[in-house]
Amino acid sequence: MPSNPIPIKKDISRFLQKQPNVFLAKILPLLLYRRYLSMIGFYYYGTNRDERRNVSKSLKYVLGEKIGKFRFQSILLRTYFGIIEHYFEKMINAHKSLPEMMNYLKSSISFSGRKLLDQIISRNNGCIFVSGHFGAVEYIPLYLAATHYRPSMILRFKTEKLKEALTYRSKSVDLELIDADSPNVLFKALNAIKAGRILITMCDEVHSWRPCSRGNTQLFGRRIPKDRTLDILCKRSKAPMCFGVVQRGKTGFDLAIHPLSDGEEACSVCEASWNLLEQYVYRTPHQWYQWPSFFLEFTKYMSNQECYDY
Repeated sequence: MPSNPIPIKKDISRFLQKQPNVFLAKILPLLLYRRYLSMIGFYYYGTNRDERRNVSKSLKYVLGEKIGKFRFQSILLRTYFGIIEHYFEKMINAHKSLPEMMNYLKSSISFSGRKLLDQIISRNNGCIFVSGHFGAVEYIPLYLAATHYRPSMILRFKTEKLKEALTYRSKSVDLELIDADSPNVLFKALNAIKAGRILITMCDEVHSWRPCSRGNTQLFGRRIPKDRTLDILCKRSKAPMCFGVVQRGKTGFDLAIHPLSDGEEACSVCEASWNLLEQYVYRTPHQWYQWPSFFLEFTKYMSNQECYDY
């Protein structure tokens, strides 16, 4: 007997990346497309109580004791806008014409961390660029390629359509995409660094964390086992590492860079990365778009692990 197909969980990512929205991303002016996506994004949240509850739980879990009720409601509303803005950036980044996107990124992003990044890669040609699902992170790989760097990025594709679009686009510029769900990811990542490329990876995908049994760290005021993924990558590659985010501003974006490790010194890159990301999240929580899944994934991670005293 044929097996029943596994049902695909509906979420805002798949909802906003439906084929009609892909088509409109290609043809509509940016301002009009942003307004359209905001309209259907708020429709999605208005009709999905569980999704609203997940966002609210995550915000309360991290910020609830630090802010008042009115402030919380203001941040919650801005967070919905921030999540939808992320998908606007994701869609145009994948589906607008490449010349249009390259011009848009060059004119919209200021690179305050350029000197720091140049210093880091000058020591060892390649480096590891750690970021989080914060601000306009979708723009980082293409922007770096547009400004004559050689980025490689480890990422997961939520839809096959997005994978096809980004893979096709990457062939037109010096941008390598490494599917996080493909075999030999670590091998591919190390090869990219050895080839002198900038390897971009995320530190805040809780469902992918590999807990360390020998040490803990603090995250949003809670003591948890450290994720050892970045530390393994640092140890294996011996490459310098930095942390970077593209912050949204009123008139554009800014790419900021923070050095993490020279690749030789003994330090916890995971801990250093999260300390920086945590500061950004506390300052502008609406720019972090892990809120829909953070509470569920983080509490599951906590329940499956045990923190030890050392």
